[in-house]
Amino acid sequence: MFAYFNACLVCLARAGKWAVLVLLLGGLLVVGQGADLALAAAKETKAEPLPDLTLSPNPMLLLDVDTGNVLYQQEANRKWYPASLTKLMTAYIAFRALESGELSEDSVLTVSEHALAYPPAKMGFPVGTQLTVANALRMVLVKSANDIAAALGERISGSEAAFANRMNAEAARLGMSATHFVNANGLYDRRQTSSARDLALLARHILLEFPQYRFLFQIPAIRHGKRVLRSYNTLLEQFRGSNGMKTGFVCASGYNIVASAKRGGRQLIAVVLGAPNSQIRAETAAFLLTQGFSRKDMARGTGVSVANGAAFGPVRSAKDLRSDICPNGQVKWTPTVTFKNSYLSPRFKLMDPVRVYVGVQKTLKPVLLPDTLAQLPQLGPKAKSVLPLKAQKGTLIHLAQLPKPKP
Repeated sequence: MFAYFNACLVCLARAGKWAVLVLLLGGLLVVGQGADLALAAAKETKAEPLPDLTLSPNPMLLLDVDTGNVLYQQEANRKWYPASLTKLMTAYIAFRALESGELSEDSVLTVSEHALAYPPAKMGFPVGTQLTVANALRMVLVKSANDIAAALGERISGSEAAFANRMNAEAARLGMSATHFVNANGLYDRRQTSSARDLALLARHILLEFPQYRFLFQIPAIRHGKRVLRSYNTLLEQFRGSNGMKTGFVCASGYNIVASAKRGGRQLIAVVLGAPNSQIRAETAAFLLTQGFSRKDMARGTGVSVANGAAFGPVRSAKDLRSDICPNGQVKWTPTVTFKNSYLSPRFKLMDPVRVYVGVQKTLKPVLLPDTLAQLPQLGPKAKSVLPLKAQKGTLIHLAQLPKPKP
């Protein structure tokens, strides 16, 4: 159980052992040899058991967004290869640029040879393809397009290397002590690391500073032409209240996720790093969120501030999971596992795929108005009194701004 959670939070960070997890989770998960215990019990009843979900020993964290308090953590300060969770920082910098006026959603970026050279996941548009920042953000956050993330970084800072410097400056400003960036998309580089605590800190800043862009993280799929490209975040359509944020995978890191959800007026963030496959990743995130919403000892006001980095133990070096996740250099295939208690619901439809486009929409040509324009013509069989138009500034107005006549 978590009865002594506040007192044990620091101890957990230092110990990181199955015994402490058993104490904290109170038997809700079978830890360590859970599957073997279930098998032994089943032999007595002569029934084939379903395994309980087993907690990974790798980093994870649960955060209350409103209070900024960590409700649960394990190895939260351990460096980890963030993979495509890196794109959270890419988006955060883009949001700051939009807010400051450095960019607009209609600003144009161009796919460069450098950007196109990145491996999938990618959009694969030819060199020279232009698209708006608004469309680029949807491709980066839903499809996790590596090429578009690099092109966005080049648009903001002139080169991806310069953009990485800006990413590191932002990480330092936010207090992300275990984080260092080399690229905009998260493709493996041994120098590019973050931690569960740092990623939760970044995700919280995104949600609180830019609520107007939260919808981007909720999109379950985009449509480009006839192609429908789905988000890898299956919680969006399998966990009630889920509202983002991002998944990531490289062989060295395993399967990572930063997942946010809102229930009963509370917004929580779960971070899971180094899961063995995407299904375990989703189940573990759903489990942590469910605990946060349901446990009295995880109620609002409990926990330790995420800003108190020292509370989560020393910053340790990153694990490299390539031999486990990608033996012989290939991603290990894992069959679907059925759990005794799944924390995900059957898939539901959240929304239709959102259309994205390449190219730049042509702006409407301004219409030159007469010097005096008292009223607009009315359409209809009966004459009606017409209110005078409000005074216009200047003499130019776009056609799209004129009110539509009523039938």
